[in-house]
Amino acid sequence: MRTARRSGLPDVEPADAVDVREADRATVVVPRLSRSVPRRMARVVLLALADGTAIVLAATIAYWLWARPVRHQAPDVYIQLLPLVPLFFLANANLGLYPGFGLGAVETIRRLTLAASSVFVAFTAMSFALKLPPLYSRATFVLAWLGTLLLLPLTRFVLLSAVRGRSWWGEPCVVVGSGDLARRTVAALARALSLGYRPVALVRTVVDPGRPPVSDGVPVHDGLEVLPELAAAGVQVALVADEENPTDLVADLRHRFRHLLWVRDHRELPVEGLEVRNLGGVLAVKFVNQLLRRRNRLLKRATDLVLGAFGFIVTTPVVGLCALLVRARSRGPLFYRQTREGLDGRLFEVLKLRTMHEDAEDRLEKHLAISPEARAEWDTRLKLEHDPRVVPGVGRWIRRFSIDELPQLWNVIRGEMSLVGPRPFPEYHLRVFSPRFRSLRRRVRPGLTGLWQVMVRSEGGVEEQEAYDAYYIRNWSLWLDLYVLAKTVAAVVRGRGAY
Repeated sequence: MRTARRSGLPDVEPADAVDVREADRATVVVPRLSRSVPRRMARVVLLALADGTAIVLAATIAYWLWARPVRHQAPDVYIQLLPLVPLFFLANANLGLYPGFGLGAVETIRRLTLAASSVFVAFTAMSFALKLPPLYSRATFVLAWLGTLLLLPLTRFVLLSAVRGRSWWGEPCVVVGSGDLARRTVAALARALSLGYRPVALVRTVVDPGRPPVSDGVPVHDGLEVLPELAAAGVQVALVADEENPTDLVADLRHRFRHLLWVRDHRELPVEGLEVRNLGGVLAVKFVNQLLRRRNRLLKRATDLVLGAFGFIVTTPVVGLCALLVRARSRGPLFYRQTREGLDGRLFEVLKLRTMHEDAEDRLEKHLAISPEARAEWDTRLKLEHDPRVVPGVGRWIRRFSIDELPQLWNVIRGEMSLVGPRPFPEYHLRVFSPRFRSLRRRVRPGLTGLWQVMVRSEGGVEEQEAYDAYYIRNWSLWLDLYVLAKTVAAVVRGRGAY
């Protein structure tokens, strides 16, 4: 949501909003109910166009990669299949992907994968059942399927990046509650691109005369009297983030809002893939640690082997060229090894492309001794934006795009690391973590990339590292790994936050 004007109100046109004013509280600006249906239809159409573009593009690439050069087939053979594209839309709609607000990136990827795969499987089964002639290349269909799985999330991400912050895109919602949980809920919704919820008000259940007028750009109100006006104005989603009497609030609000979410704080427990159970009228939530299941560990290891070996072969020429460029600017070995802590606390040697001078540690100590600003930055992040150890020019460029980490694909193949996981830090870095978190890290293999890297990279401190890495370990899934890998590519291409 964009915040403009000095009043801190959402940036929407006056003709497209309704104002609810009182002398003692801020102004609430939300979409009119009469315009909600066209808005929702526009969202569905845009998402369907993005999905259709991904499917057609994947099929076209598959045709030019295999059907045309290998099978010498005319494009008309495959153009006849265009009427089947709406099947993908139906599968996506059946899984709640239009618009899919509130699902989150990981769940969206999972559902897109299941929907697309089901359509390809259905077509294959239909061809076999009807004994259709083998006009179509099986290899082309496999390539089209793989391309679809890759491009569907990508096109959606491009669309979300283009429309983020637009007042007509997100689903207006209200957060109800007081305390830190309510504030964190507003902040999470404001920065979560994939959720699609647009908070228009934070309604506090406890009156606080000294409260700030806004929280993360969202107007704050004391008292529940404003809720009927918000519901009448068109808000259909309410999130109850109250830590005192949530049951009473939920019972009251469920009659006013179409969708009601009960927000609870479970930072120490997994939240992805929760299962709700009805124990004879008693609500129960089932938590599952996916990484403790043997089959999931085997699946993760198999993924590491396949993708790690492919990446190692593809990136070897790039690593070799960069190693020669570093050697031309600084004497020393092309690579260096450093002992790191891995699965179950076992030590191993991590392999990296050298980007620092041979006397890197002496340079660091001298720099920290004469620069209090650098010492404060080092104590907070254990990194320096202007690091005297790094070889000027080529070294900084290699680190910016994380090319120095690529030799660790060999560690992945050897089973010492995983493609995704908490980074293998040096001992001096591990010492700043809490004993509880360090023990949690030992339960998984360290990763070539991780959730912390793609979310904040070097812009965050130790607390952010603990929060994001702990979330990954407790909420692992194959879909979360795919999400992190996709975000890694985007972050590396932009060179964001790495130094």
